[in-house]
Amino acid sequence: MNLLAHLHLSEGAPAGVAAGNLLADYMRRLNATAPDRDFEAGLRLHYAIDAFAEKHPLAREARACIAPPRRRLAGIIVDVAFDHVLSREWRRYSPVPLESYVAARLETIRSHLERRPPPLHDLVRRAMEEEWLLEYGTPDGLRRTFDRIARRSPAAAGLRGAEEEIDRHGERFLELFSRFYPQLLARHGGGGGNPAPRTPPA
Repeated sequence: MNLLAHLHLSEGAPAGVAAGNLLADYMRRLNATAPDRDFEAGLRLHYAIDAFAEKHPLAREARACIAPPRRRLAGIIVDVAFDHVLSREWRRYSPVPLESYVAARLETIRSHLERRPPPLHDLVRRAMEEEWLLEYGTPDGLRRTFDRIARRSPAAAGLRGAEEEIDRHGERFLELFSRFYPQLLARHGGGGGNPAPRTPPA
């Protein structure tokens, strides 16, 4: 799962837990350490979510859609693809509009980290300014997302243009996500207390 799903799966948790769940993948790259026990709990939640997704047969089916030469990057592509579906289907999973939800949650996380040592606070501020969590829903936003991830290392360079995989397999990803995400919510969302997906208004 990518940033949007990890944020949503922290619903109802303290700000520090949400921060750790959101930022876990950046810790090693930034040479950062957990600033408090809630953040450490958020890291554990993040790793539990990733382990659940890694082993789940529906997520494996999604990764199998990606053909060589991008097959080795299928995990990252599907993480972004599932955030794309979550963004597009947001009204099924939250009564709060996506833009309002992301802005409020990130501000809570930013405020929590403001009193802690850098660089995590600066990372959240950049994510807010550049609207990283709102980019998954559009083709241009997906392109920027993959370009940003591709800059992390030479091994990730093959992610440039991977938005075409989401376009090619979009219906299949929607079908798999719609079956997978409620199970993930039941297992890890808000400590297992998130409600079932909503029926969107007509």
